[in-house]
This record gives sequence, structure tokens and C-alpha cells, in this order.
Amino acid sequence: MKKSTFVMAFPLMLATACGATGGQDDQEAAPELAASQEASSLSPDFAARYLDCDEFAGVGLAPIASVAPLVPDDYIVIEAVPGMAIVVAQSADCAEISVNGGLARPGIFAQLGVGVVPPTGTGDRNFYQIAFATTHPILAARLRLLGVNARYTPLMSYEITNTSGAQADLAISVPRPLGLAFDLDGPVTLPDPSAPSNPLTTFNYWHQSAWHGNILQENAVTGIRLGEGSGVTLTAVGDDLEAILGSSTLTFPFFSSPETFEEAVVTVETDAF
Repeated sequence: MKKSTFVMAFPLMLATACGATGGQDDQEAAPELAASQEASSLSPDFAARYLDCDEFAGVGLAPIASVAPLVPDDYIVIEAVPGMAIVVAQSADCAEISVNGGLARPGIFAQLGVGVVPPTGTGDRNFYQIAFATTHPILAARLRLLGVNARYTPLMSYEITNTSGAQADLAISVPRPLGLAFDLDGPVTLPDPSAPSNPLTTFNYWHQSAWHGNILQENAVTGIRLGEGSGVTLTAVGDDLEAILGSSTLTFPFFSSPETFEEAVVTVETDAF
């Protein structure tokens, strides 16, 4: 892991981030494993699509000393302030998730990432992915076969409740991977659906695999609309995540927003550099 010092204003429009394994974490994975058997004969590169999604994204800080061991030397970790790295927590509830144009189904996904500068790539933002979870078994299986720390997570939840006009409460639970499990909770101001959307934005998530080298997940997102969520807090449920953050909770001073987006096209490329 290399380190780069940046004094950053980080007005991030984020849409579309290795933990404990075994035990309960794998007992719930039967649909994912079945999908893995089907996918094992396919090309490792693939595409996915998220359609009509509600999302939350938050950007906070964690000690660079605890983040550094998670990031390979090919990447430069962004040091936003002395001794602190950028961490991203994201989750979305989508009307449709599909893989390679296959059968679309409603689903949820979530990810944790670290802000990095990769040696290649042209995305608007780049993150090293430390965990990915989804209720879509085929998507989880395809990523996990590549060596990504991805888990099929059927008990994941994304709830918007107590809605009064644009005001609401957000509650997200991401119970896998077990060591990196987290919750996101707090009051939010929902995006205005009649407001102009942001232009196409690309977010790259990277992960290094022993089997397929440096894996790029390029997320090209259209139709992003932003709300306000400065009251949302992440609670680290998994012990590994609490150790990484140096705390049981994380706030998001750089960016904290409920969002909607119309579509995200995810292009997964193995051996990207």
C-alpha cells in the first residue's frame, strides 16, 4: 500500500464499496453456491445492471494504520487528513438487478470501500473494495468466483419509514460478511424527484484477486438525484469492521446523502492492469 496526502474538499456524488468467513456466513449461501456451479464455465468478465434504485452513500474517515493492510501496494490510499483514510459505505434498494442481461429481479446491494488512486482507470471516483453484499445470488456468485470478498446476503434490509413529505427515517442492515457487518440508521431528507438529475458519473471499485489479478467494477450511473442525510450513522456490527474504524460508529463529514438513480451499468473486468 502506498500513501498519498490530499487536502480535499470531497463533494462526492456517490451512487453507484476480507472479512471473516465460515460458519453461519457460509451456511446461508446455498443459492449462491448453486449459481457458482452454473457460472464456473463462463467467461470471468461480465456485466450487471441496477435499475430504479433508492440509495444511501456516506464518506467518512478511518485510521490509515488500520486501513493500510487491506489495500495492496499497487494502489495509493488517499490520506484526506493526516493519519486518516477515506472510507465509503453504500447501499441501494433496486427495482431490478440483472447479470449479463438475464432475468431481472428486485434486490439490494451494499459495499464498503477505501478511497484510492489506482495505477490506471478514468473513473470520477476510485475505491478499493473491502466487502460487497447482495440479495442477488448470481451477482454474488459471479463476483466471489473472481476472488472478490462478496457474499449472498438474503437477510439484508433497506427501509425508508416515517415518511412525512421529504422527511423520513432510513434503516439499512448488512449482516454479511460477518466480520464486516454494519447498520446505517438516521433521519434523511429524500431527493426531489422533479429536480434535474446529475450527469453520467463513473465510480470504479477495485479488488485484487489471486486468481484474476486486479478486478475492476466500473459503475456508470445515470439519473442521480441527491437528498440530505447528515444525521445518518454507521454502526459496526462485525468485530473486524470495528477494528478497522477504530470505533463502533462512523459518521460521514465529507458526504452523507440518500439518493435515487435511474440506472447503473456495471462492467466487471479481470486483469485490468
